Amino acid sequence: MSKIQVCLTGIQKYSKDKQIITQLKQLLGDQYIEPQQIVKPKMKPFCFLSFETQEQKEKFSTLISGTKLRVNEAHNTDHFERQLEKKQKKEYQQKEQLKQRENLQLRDPFVRELSEMLLQTAPLNQMSYEEQKKYKDDELENVLRKYRKQYHKRLVQGYESPQWLQEIQIGQSIMCEKDFYNYRNKSEFTVSYNSQNEVSVGFNVGEHVKNNASVERPNGCVLTPKVAIDIANKLENYIRQSPYVVYNRITQQGLWRMVQVRRSDITKELIISISISKNQLNEEQLEQVKKDLIDLLKDNEEFTLKGIVLLYATQQGSDIPNSLDDTEVIYGQGYYHEIILGKKICISFNAFLQNHTPQCERMYQKIIELCRLDKKPKFLDLCAGSGTIGICINQDVDEVIAVEMNQLSCEDAKKNYELNNVNARIICAKVEDAIKQVVKDVQKFPIVACLDPPRAGVQHSVVEALRTCRGLDKIIYVSCSPYSVIDNLIYLTLPESKKHRAPGFKIVSATLINLQLYLDIFANSLISVQLVVYPTSVLFSSLQISANYFQLGNHNQSQLSFKHLLNI
Repeated sequence: MSKIQVCLTGIQKYSKDKQIITQLKQLLGDQYIEPQQIVKPKMKPFCFLSFETQEQKEKFSTLISGTKLRVNEAHNTDHFERQLEKKQKKEYQQKEQLKQRENLQLRDPFVRELSEMLLQTAPLNQMSYEEQKKYKDDELENVLRKYRKQYHKRLVQGYESPQWLQEIQIGQSIMCEKDFYNYRNKSEFTVSYNSQNEVSVGFNVGEHVKNNASVERPNGCVLTPKVAIDIANKLENYIRQSPYVVYNRITQQGLWRMVQVRRSDITKELIISISISKNQLNEEQLEQVKKDLIDLLKDNEEFTLKGIVLLYATQQGSDIPNSLDDTEVIYGQGYYHEIILGKKICISFNAFLQNHTPQCERMYQKIIELCRLDKKPKFLDLCAGSGTIGICINQDVDEVIAVEMNQLSCEDAKKNYELNNVNARIICAKVEDAIKQVVKDVQKFPIVACLDPPRAGVQHSVVEALRTCRGLDKIIYVSCSPYSVIDNLIYLTLPESKKHRAPGFKIVSATLINLQLYLDIFANSLISVQLVVYPTSVLFSSLQISANYFQLGNHNQSQLSFKHLLNI
């Protein structure tokens, strides 16, 4: 019997099944119809939905017609079946992996060499610094080569390849000059079992599917600072003696999950976050655990402990709480201070900051250099986070305008602006909702936007808003994963057509910044137009557009007829 199915288009290509269901529930409200099956092909802007009855399918199609999503007939039923088979196979593998995790304590102990941990945590450790530099420079060349290839594939018929595409300047790579080892200002450790079936606080090594996964002590890791290793070892000894067991992701029982240490080598301050399972302890037990942790961690010879934060995790697969309500500062405060380019910055326990502080400073200096125009520009700090980029660039621009959708990050940014006497505007909103009005208000000035998004890039709606924003002169795109943002860059730079409204930008230069030594920047599928867990960053800088909205000639694009420009 054939399945009753539809093809739903217009969804984000990064969306997963649960996110699509959530979106449908928000769109349809009380009229939401639960699909029998949902299949989302990887990295595609569509999914398949199947329903129990033809009536459900028709009602769903009618409801969706009033939204931004679209329903099409799923003509290729074989494609649906193939995708469903892939999904079921993946789910089976995930279940098997979880079973392997459950049986960690039951397997026979085995020997794990230090070299295995080093290979997993610092895969380029055996390379010389010059070899690492060449490897990463070559990868940037590969990113641009792939970008050009995909650009040509998507170029509208009748358009010639623009000259600027072959003239993208690759800037001098910004490589590390000091702090080659133990440089990470944030270290994260898993709490589980080592190869000897003992409780361990450290790094994941091996593979669950091969039943050789374990968590090994970080001692000897070339990336992790001594203070973080010492704290991990202290907690390991404490947890081994604790009456509460390590969290089991199958039974969802157990307490201890993850440890995070953040520190500044300049201010000598640190903050520790410890993830435990929510509702596993009664009130008296929890209070005793808090007291034990404070007594264990509060004294440190080299660093000042500014705070200890408990993270009460609830999700099966995540050690990070869903909301700030599930966090508790049990000692001190929830942030520490870092100094970046002479500016004092408050870094919250959950805030983003590049892992190599000296290289982060050099990246910000490059952004400052790219912002220098004949007249000081208005600087739009998009996806601003805690406001660090805007604070460091403040003296070189006319005004900083920060756009950030996360309310807590906006509060952190406001605190940091006040701390550094920066008179910046903060707009708590999505970039795509705010950008056009912001630019409209400052049209008389040159405008430079710095986009520093998560590693996967930004959604299509953000890129479309930037591209169609009249008056935006220049974009500096910072990415920790350049391969991931190729699609963003292509949409920004393709010439104007019916599908791509407004003239396209052009890439003028790309600069690689080595933010983490010894890491294969693509081992974790992290790519850079800035680059994380953050190994390398590439600044796809100077994405420029003519001030005259219709002067495509300034983009070195082929001169088309006026009729074609108006899409007649």
